[in-house]
Amino acid sequence: MLKYFEQLTVDLMIPAILVGMLYAFIKFKLGKSCRIAFLAGGGLAIAASIFVAIQKNTNRDLKLPFWNGFTYVLLIVLVIASAVLILSMIVWFAVKKVRPVTRFLVTAAAVTVMIAAVVYSLPDVLAYPFNFDLQGNSVFSTDFLYRLIGVILGFLLDLIACIAAFKIFKPLSNALSVILIDLATFITAFSVLGRLIQLMLQLQIVRQTRDKALFSFLFPILQFVNNNKELFIYGVMACALIAAIALFIRNLKIREEYSNAAQKRKIRAAMRNRRRWSAVVLACVMLACVNLTIVHAVNNKKPVEAPVEVCDMDEKNMYVDFSQVDDGHLHRFAYTTDKNVEIRFIVIKKPNSSSYGVGLDACDICGEAGYFEREGQIVCKRCDVVMNINTIGFKGGCNPIVIDYEVKDGQIIVPIEGLVLHERKFK
Repeated sequence: MLKYFEQLTVDLMIPAILVGMLYAFIKFKLGKSCRIAFLAGGGLAIAASIFVAIQKNTNRDLKLPFWNGFTYVLLIVLVIASAVLILSMIVWFAVKKVRPVTRFLVTAAAVTVMIAAVVYSLPDVLAYPFNFDLQGNSVFSTDFLYRLIGVILGFLLDLIACIAAFKIFKPLSNALSVILIDLATFITAFSVLGRLIQLMLQLQIVRQTRDKALFSFLFPILQFVNNNKELFIYGVMACALIAAIALFIRNLKIREEYSNAAQKRKIRAAMRNRRRWSAVVLACVMLACVNLTIVHAVNNKKPVEAPVEVCDMDEKNMYVDFSQVDDGHLHRFAYTTDKNVEIRFIVIKKPNSSSYGVGLDACDICGEAGYFEREGQIVCKRCDVVMNINTIGFKGGCNPIVIDYEVKDGQIIVPIEGLVLHERKFK
């Protein structure tokens, strides 16, 4: 659950805040016709995201090079539209009087940035629930439900952040709105440069051997962006936080003139509402920061692995005594081949049973990643899927690869010959 809660913050927080900012500016600074255009663009972005998500997950005829090309064009459009938006907003503010050409440029660029940012970010998020059960889980499992809750909570956080950004940007001054939106737009465009440069290399638009000077210029940018992804999220959240603080301070004391008590109460109510939305932005930023730090640390905490234990063996078999593995916990054993390859297998006593689950410390889906024990459950280290202990020893899903063994005289006897057959799994 926490994994997807964190992932939704990484995937959607930047476009959510930016969309809220842009819509507030378009609606309250440029007028009704521009607002309708932005809303129409938003509907188009959502429809396009749903279409792309469906195509990515159902249409196998569209290969990876096609999607790389599609993403490349999308990101080029995002970067160019961001540059146009930044410049046109500066011109809009400098000219003072809103002219039709400037209004058109700002609106067109804002709509394009919004569509490109949403279509780039949203399709993968929409596909998350449809990929939960690819490792053998059922849609009716508790594991699936927990993951779905994580997605829903993450989406709600992003949605609230979007609405709160819209609310706090409504009453801001023109100067502060332009500065913060331009800064957030620049950060958004810069945050996708890493992916854009990767695609340029994959599509061989830029070649390391042929375009040495260009490559030497682009590669440090690629490294910086990929190594500091959270920094861009913090940057966009800081823009929203600055607006929230400015709005909160501005609404601590009545600055407007009023002619009667009723009008004063109305002004106070409006000020109180603005302070509350400022507090909502602060809460969203704090929760997102917790997501990117504490929750991230929990999600990426290295599991405590069961050590490789020693058992009796001869030239043909390995012998694991029941007394060594009858505590109901995961036990790991290994045989080292003549090629110095360590072939690991696990043994665990099944709950409320006298039988044992025996299999390789590897599966057909995730390879030699292996398993670890967490709160009495056996979990795949690579995909974090929880195994049903009673099914260990049977084929299917992310279960350990089945191996031959025999139970005799209080021992689990594992033929070495059967282990060596799986040597290539551990290379």
